[in-house]
Amino acid sequence: STLWMSGLWRYLDMKLHYSACFCWRFTVAVTAIMITRLQQEVVTAHKLSLTSTFIPSSSSLRYQHSCKNNSSSTDKSLERIKQRDTTTHVLSSSSSPLSSSSQLTSPSPWSPGKWKITLDFGIDETNPDSSSLEQSENTMQLHKLLGENWGAEGGRLVLPFQVIISSETSSIDETGRGQANPSVAMKWLGGKPTGSIECLPKETSDDESNDEIIHHATYINNKGEQRVQVSPGLWRNEPPTPILPSYTKILSGQSSSLRMYLKIVNSIERNTISFPEDQLLLLKSNTFRTSQFASGIQTLLPYQYAKEQSQQVLEEQLNHETGDRRLDGNDLLETIGGYKDIAALIIERDERRRRWKEVEGVLPKISGPSIKIGLAATTEQLLNDEKRWGIWPGDTELLTVERGVVLAAVSAKEKKQSLFPWMQDSNVEEMVVVGKWSATPLFDE
Repeated sequence: STLWMSGLWRYLDMKLHYSACFCWRFTVAVTAIMITRLQQEVVTAHKLSLTSTFIPSSSSLRYQHSCKNNSSSTDKSLERIKQRDTTTHVLSSSSSPLSSSSQLTSPSPWSPGKWKITLDFGIDETNPDSSSLEQSENTMQLHKLLGENWGAEGGRLVLPFQVIISSETSSIDETGRGQANPSVAMKWLGGKPTGSIECLPKETSDDESNDEIIHHATYINNKGEQRVQVSPGLWRNEPPTPILPSYTKILSGQSSSLRMYLKIVNSIERNTISFPEDQLLLLKSNTFRTSQFASGIQTLLPYQYAKEQSQQVLEEQLNHETGDRRLDGNDLLETIGGYKDIAALIIERDERRRRWKEVEGVLPKISGPSIKIGLAATTEQLLNDEKRWGIWPGDTELLTVERGVVLAAVSAKEKKQSLFPWMQDSNVEEMVVVGKWSATPLFDE
């Protein structure tokens, strides 16, 4: 009897052990399957293309299906987003590709143009859409070359002056005017120059007519009004190139790249901004002709709206009042499902933002309140901006300048090291961003 009872207990103990192992293995297997399915759904959301920009995404549809009994207000908000996106898409696509302003053309592709150039020196604030690492590296290089105090305390110096943009280069080439360091200037252009830029003397009053010194710009510092001489330079407008490695072809409406240089003859100083005599300035920007600009807007809008839409959908799902009620934590499985959908929306938002950032730097700049969802700016409105379009040699279509950046060629304080001492370059010029510039067209009345 004792042996029989002992054997029975061992048998039951074995059964319980195998049952526990089976339950544990079953739980692990079910968990692994759920994790695999979650990864597949996240990858699917990550691979969403821009073709779904103006229709609800797969993650949004899954969310609507799982929460149709829990959050009817959220479904209505998603429907409103879809309707607004469709409306803005129709507005952008139905706009006239060329407006009345674009019909104003230059009399000749080689006609000179008159512009007002504004140089704005200083350290710009960090842009949330820009690379903070790149901006911090430029600030470190700027302080290394120009001093720790340069641009401190938000110091700025603005120089406006008028110029004539022409297709002639012989006068500059023969005299060499404006070339503080010809090798650096020509390397900056990246090829044969396509025209010259000549500064117009600033008008003076009768009392100052006897002043023999011709100046082109003025600014005010603690010593009063200061006059600045700016020597002429050369410019080159390069056609667009593909955005490698993501795009092997040029985007429709992609910008051309303008490069030019000028030289500040006399030294300038205001607060913490200062430059020595004969400072070589290197300018670059994006340029668009009218038809190129119109095509660029049509290319940019799907990226812009996709970015804005994904951010707004995410914010509405996280709203404490009208958002996803599953995130309240009342039910564990429902909460896990809510977090899964939110994670998919975040991945989708980041992917669309990355795609927008990849192309927006070479397409027309239309940021601001007018580009928000439901407040689309039409192509015609942007082309009718009289402060934007002017005559620039190279084509009869008018041209606009955007995203102007100013760099200064500064002699490096430390010599560039080389493998052989006799090959060290004793006159190394480094380029550092010192501000921005803009151009406003001028027309003779």
